[in-house]
Formats: sequence, structure tokens, C-alpha cells
Amino acid sequence: MNSLNDNQSRAADALWDHYQRGADLPDEAFEGLDFNDGLAIQAEIRRRRLENGAVQIGWKVGLTSDRARRQAGIDDRPFGHLMQKFDSGVSLVASSVNGATIEPEMCFTIGEQISGPDVDPKTVPSRIERVSAGYELNERRAIVGGNLAMLVADNLTNWAIVEGSGVAPDEIPDIDEIEIVQYCNDEERFRCVHREQVDNPFVSIARLAATLHRFEMSIEVGQKVITGAYTRYAVASGENWVADYSGIGRVETSYQ
Repeated sequence: MNSLNDNQSRAADALWDHYQRGADLPDEAFEGLDFNDGLAIQAEIRRRRLENGAVQIGWKVGLTSDRARRQAGIDDRPFGHLMQKFDSGVSLVASSVNGATIEPEMCFTIGEQISGPDVDPKTVPSRIERVSAGYELNERRAIVGGNLAMLVADNLTNWAIVEGSGVAPDEIPDIDEIEIVQYCNDEERFRCVHREQVDNPFVSIARLAATLHRFEMSIEVGQKVITGAYTRYAVASGENWVADYSGIGRVETSYQ
């Protein structure tokens, strides 16, 4: 496993204390750090979580649209490690998650290990067991502001995912043409076609494998991977959120 330099170690210790004890997270802990520092710190936080008995259920891919990469000023795909999954239909307490938001994203179940710096995206579908309708649930934790290193280190704000119904990849004629429709309390809030918002998911998964390889990690059998948000909404008590994915299925989450 890649070792941290002194600046990365100090930032990792500060973020770990923030998670474990609610300690203040000083802005200066991340001053002068960049995107790659954030990845190294997140990898260390993941290591500590696993060492303390947590179970990882998968990965998220960040910066999966040209728009997001232009805004960040880099052509890379950060990872986020997923530690919590719910099944579709789950009811959650909105106030229990600070600044809770919801994002519809495709969710992939891995059937064969995907690893290495140069995975051919064309080989990815054969390594996928299932493609499902999904949600990413996010939480505002560290005050990231415009600090990309802190955002990446803070696991790209992931709190959990919700997995809905799905199909095998070979049942989808063209995954880039999937239409996603988002509803809240039976009112349509958003509609798009996959290719209009995010990259081809098999390309994103191949790029994720390359980023993980830099930190001696890989996408393992049985893990879930989410591949980029189509939209994002703040959530509140009394709301029921449903997303329909044409040819794949639907996912539902309600908030008390």
C-alpha cells in the first residue's frame, strides 16, 4: 500500500479525528494539497475503516462528465469507497443525515474482478453481473468549500447507496440511451437520457480501475459500483423519491 508523506498524514489524522470524535477539521490541514493528495488520504481512511471492522460494499466513480472535469480542471476519475447499502423501498430519517441529498445513478454488481491500468471498456460488460436502478445518498460532513483535495479525501460526500431492480447487461441494447425519470411525491422533477449527462459507464468503470491501480486496489467480485449522478436534490421529511430507468427498473426511497 502506498505510504503517505507528512502533509498527507497530518490531513488524514485530522479527518479521522473529525469522523471518530467530531473534532474540528482545520482548513489548514488541507492547505497546499491537491487532487492526488486527496486520493491518497481517502485510501488511508478506507484502510483505517477496514482495520476497525467496517465492511466495504463497493466504489463510486467521480468526475464522470466533461462538465465536471472542466469545473475541476483535471482529466481523471476519483474513487469513493462505499460502506453502506439499502434496498429499494427503504424509509430513512431525513434529519439524521446532515445536508442530505439524493442522486439517481446506475448501480453495477461486479461478477469478475476488474483491475489494472489499461482495462479495455469493451471487456467490462462481460464482467458485470447486473445493472440496477440506483440512488446515491450524500451527506455534508467536512467543510470542503473549493478545496478539491478535501472533497476527494472526504469520500466525495458519499453516505450510502440504494439499489433497485435491474437486469443483466446483455438485456440492454444500448446503455447510453437509457432514459432516467425522477419523481418526488409522484411529481416529475427531472428527465434525461444517460448520454446527455454522464460518460459511458463501462468507460467510467475502466477509468476507475486505472485510478485504483495507482493505490494497489481493484474492483472485486460482488462489489457495487455507481457511475455518476444525473441530477441532485436536497431531501426533506415527508418526501418519497422514485427514479425509473427505461429497460432496467426503478428505485424508491422515502424520508420521514
